[in-house]
Amino acid sequence: MNPKDEVRNLLRARRRAMGPALRESEMASLAGHLIPWLVHNAPRRTLTFFLSYGSEPPTASLLVELHTAGYTIYVPICEPLRRLSWSRWYPGVPMARSAVGPIDEPVGERHGPELMAEVDVILVPAQAVDENGDRLGQGGGYYDRFIQSLPDTARRPKLLSIAFEHEFVPAGHFPVEPFDQRVDAVALPSGVRNLTK
Repeated sequence: MNPKDEVRNLLRARRRAMGPALRESEMASLAGHLIPWLVHNAPRRTLTFFLSYGSEPPTASLLVELHTAGYTIYVPICEPLRRLSWSRWYPGVPMARSAVGPIDEPVGERHGPELMAEVDVILVPAQAVDENGDRLGQGGGYYDRFIQSLPDTARRPKLLSIAFEHEFVPAGHFPVEPFDQRVDAVALPSGVRNLTK
C-alpha cells in the first residue's frame, strides 16, 4: 500500500468513527462560516459542489440552503478516463446511478471546462488539507486533472475544500506529488482559512 493510501485509510476510519450526528453537527458549524465567505468570494453566485457519499462531510442540507439563497450549483459527473463534466443541481433534480461509481448523479445537460468561465468557486473534495493548501483527495485524480486543464488566469475559479477540524493538518502530514493541485481555502467548523492567496 502506498503512503497516501495509508493516510487515507486512517482518515476514512476516523470519519466513520465520528458517526452521523457529529458529522452533521460539524457540518452545520462549517456552513455558518462558509456562507459569509461565499458572499465575498462568489459575486456571480455560481458554484460547483459535490454530493456527499458515505462518511464525507454531509452536503445535502447546505446544498438546499445555497439554492434557497440564490446560488446556481453544478455538481460533478464522473466520465470515462477519470474525467469530469458538470450538471446543474437543484432540489428534486432527477438522478440516476453513475456509470462509473456507486453514486447517483443528476440527469440532464452536461457541461465541460468551458462552464468554469461562469463559476466563482469550485468545491474540491478532500480527505485532508494542509496549511500550504495541499490536498489529499480520494485517489482517483479526477479533480487534479480537471484543475490542471484550466487556464491560469485571474478569472479562474477559487478552489475551496471542506474538511472536519482534525483534517486540517501541518505541511508534511501526507505525501504531495507534482500533479497534486493546491486549493486556495479550506472551510472548517472553526472558520474558513485562506491558504494560497
